[in-house]
Amino acid sequence: VTTNGPYATGRYFIRLSKTGDPNAAISYGLGNGSINADQRSVIDAGFLELVRLGILPADDPDVVRSLPVVDDVIGRTTPSGQGFYRYGTDAAGSEDGYGDCFVADPTNCAPDGRPWPTGNAGSGHLWPVLSGERAEYALQTGDTSAALALLGDMHAFASGIGLVPEQDWENPALPPSPFGTAPEIASIGFEPGKAAGSASPLTWAQAQDARLALSIGSDRPVEQPDIVRARYVDQAPPANLPTTVSSPADGSSTAASTVQVNGTTAGGATVTVASTPVEIPGPTTRATTTAAPDGTFSVTVPLAFGANVLTVASALGGATGYARVAITSDAITGTTVLDTADPSGDDNGPGTFTYPTSSDFHAGAFDLTRFQVIDGGSTIYLRATLRDLTPTFGSPLGAQLLDVFTRDPAAGSFSTAAPFASRNYTIAPDSAWSRRIEVQGFADPVFVDADGHGLGAIGLSANETSRAITMAVPAAALGHPASGWVFSVVLHGQDGFSPDQARGFAPTAQPFAFGLCAPGGVSPICSIDPGTAPKAMDVITPAGTSQATELDPTLGPVTVHGVTVP
Repeated sequence: VTTNGPYATGRYFIRLSKTGDPNAAISYGLGNGSINADQRSVIDAGFLELVRLGILPADDPDVVRSLPVVDDVIGRTTPSGQGFYRYGTDAAGSEDGYGDCFVADPTNCAPDGRPWPTGNAGSGHLWPVLSGERAEYALQTGDTSAALALLGDMHAFASGIGLVPEQDWENPALPPSPFGTAPEIASIGFEPGKAAGSASPLTWAQAQDARLALSIGSDRPVEQPDIVRARYVDQAPPANLPTTVSSPADGSSTAASTVQVNGTTAGGATVTVASTPVEIPGPTTRATTTAAPDGTFSVTVPLAFGANVLTVASALGGATGYARVAITSDAITGTTVLDTADPSGDDNGPGTFTYPTSSDFHAGAFDLTRFQVIDGGSTIYLRATLRDLTPTFGSPLGAQLLDVFTRDPAAGSFSTAAPFASRNYTIAPDSAWSRRIEVQGFADPVFVDADGHGLGAIGLSANETSRAITMAVPAAALGHPASGWVFSVVLHGQDGFSPDQARGFAPTAQPFAFGLCAPGGVSPICSIDPGTAPKAMDVITPAGTSQATELDPTLGPVTVHGVTVP
């Protein structure tokens, strides 16, 4: 909640605070080709989830104060009824840029009606699911008629036999493009208040429609947790008990399998510390103590290999408090088969590749620094550590596309092929693979043998604290890696709109395309067809092999060599 924003009285919920200070004059890009804006001017209605889930009452002053701001900034009335953008500012056309093009908006797309996926820039439109969200709030204020009206709006927004789309068009009617127009820029034609060129139905919009219909006649949504409402709405929330952790530091690492948690709270308070592994699945363990008269406490808890979250809860009388820190443990539970480092800063393919220019892509997001193979008995853990693993596009693994090619010398069948020929590399014959695993943030993991047969599911985690992508692979399907096995590791960028799921190249970097070279580059690589560039920003190379040479497409077909288990 900002208290010095540009709208209304200046106090209202904003979409997000980049640093935790909602009053700071900090600007950020709204994404998908839209504008940069002061965080205090960017509005969404996500705070209504606090009411839906029973955390805040419907008459909470900040909620009530924020609703007119939502209506003024991101609310729109169409022939089908009331709609809302996901987020935006009072700058015309600033709504997120994710949708079919409307040239009048400041999102640098053309022509009108152009599909968003072909240019990664466009105009966001109204989301019927958000009309349902607002209706569930109306139920909790006792305004059933408003909820029914919004349910009717959702049905009017629908297409076909009640299919609720992701987005609806709110701009003037746009006719379909003439027959023969290139599909990359062709509009299917839109009417205000009717479906835009998005998913129809959108599953969670259709689910919102069903949930709202079931809730009509009640004073709350059918899925509101009773226990949460009882704690925070039906009675006053408990008083706050100040609780701090002095050590370990948040985001720290240790080689130990236990950690002593030190901190302060009220003297005599009961303190419980829960240690939860969040990288490799495992049980949460707890330890409890009583704070000394001066409020200090010390508790030792076990740590699992990888990232762990330590939650400290304190209670005294009717007051409660908590603190939380994350810590990574390198104490391995299993046998390390392979542990190899990769240079930091070589996330440029053959030495010239550059990151996309959009702020969604963080420095180090495509930089491998370590690869481990750990035999845990029934499960083999393959762990790739990156220089940065900041969540991207809403996913902990949203930017990356990671392939691990495994060679078991005793296997009966091998392949040198990349997942798609358009990845523009192959695996060296001496590293030809018998098993391949591919992971990313927006598709299920791929685990296949050299003949393309699926080998079942694997576990996957990506953790910002440890900066590690961990794949938990059944040993029954992979085997137990040993001396002579070979692992080839290729890291690139994921792009769900690309046929091969890998982000493409342009001569120089674009908002959502890698660059062959920086502007003004003179390397021969700068002159190749971007469509022939190897889709590999970083690889794990064996000793004596130069990544810059291995990935240079001007030296001949690109062949990736793996690292052999000694």
